[in-house]
Amino acid sequence: MKRVVLAIVGFAIIIIFIVAYLFNKNKSTPDNLSNKTLIATVNVAPIEVKTMSKYIVAYGIVESKPGTANTVSLNFDATINKLYVVDGQNVVKGQLLFSVIPSPTVQSQLMQAENSLNSARENLKIVQEKFKLHLVSKQDILNAQNALSQAKIVYDNLKKTYIDKVYSSIDGVVTKINYTQGSSVASGSPILSIADVKNIAIKCGVEPEDVNFLKPDLPATISLIDYNKKITGKIISISNIIDPATHLINIYILPDAKKDLILNSYVEVNIPILTKTGLGVPKSALLYEDGHYVIYTVKNGVAKKHVVNVILKNEDYALVSSPDLTDKDLVVTQGAYELKNNMNVKVQK
Repeated sequence: MKRVVLAIVGFAIIIIFIVAYLFNKNKSTPDNLSNKTLIATVNVAPIEVKTMSKYIVAYGIVESKPGTANTVSLNFDATINKLYVVDGQNVVKGQLLFSVIPSPTVQSQLMQAENSLNSARENLKIVQEKFKLHLVSKQDILNAQNALSQAKIVYDNLKKTYIDKVYSSIDGVVTKINYTQGSSVASGSPILSIADVKNIAIKCGVEPEDVNFLKPDLPATISLIDYNKKITGKIISISNIIDPATHLINIYILPDAKKDLILNSYVEVNIPILTKTGLGVPKSALLYEDGHYVIYTVKNGVAKKHVVNVILKNEDYALVSSPDLTDKDLVVTQGAYELKNNMNVKVQK
């Protein structure tokens, strides 16, 4: 009987030890798991001092600088006889552009002036013959000579005015032809335009609310959309009215290099309106929490949380400020969403 009691007691003690062991094991497991979750693997990058700018982006076209385009017109009515150039053609000074036939009215005026000139010449001859016969005075000869001079001036002026061939006065590119062969052209109407390739500019439109940020001589970067190339320039003029066609305000930018620009080609213009220097971090490091931005830095295997003020951002980086950040810190760029302040981390090599 005594042996049975001892066996029961021994068995009970063994059961107690087993239960205690299992209880302690189960109790310790959450702590161990918890400790493991406090260690996160992250990627880091150094914080760098960077200079960044805020830009106004506008789109425009290459054309003649305001006031430099050469518009060709006539000061008399005529008909286009023949065109010798086409849109986009390079021309040199003195090159034949087109020929015209003056209107019947113009031809009549020229004929009348020519007839008057011939009559004045005949009249002078007659007066000179009469003077030899003492039929007229010397004053009559002077009057006839003056009449001839006036008739010649009128005829020569009309002859110069009523030309039938028109030549280019500059080297340039034909940008627009408004008439075709056989068209009737009124006096003063622009027949064609020639752009001086040495005087080209970028015309682009900006939103009215952005104009207050702009001023002449502000630098700009011009991206040639069709050629994947960039050149620099500066603003030379800003319009004071809204273009009714685009509802934008036109500005003109003078490029520093013109050899790569083709008239009527489209460009993208970036104008810096704010430039700041500060601590730059990759945009992937920024987290937005409770109405503000935060980043995490890592030092000695521990993550530190920082509330930061974002000054400027671009496609890749953000310029931030915080009193406890330096350009010697390492910022978490991947894995930050898992972090807590003062959490142990492992930096991935």
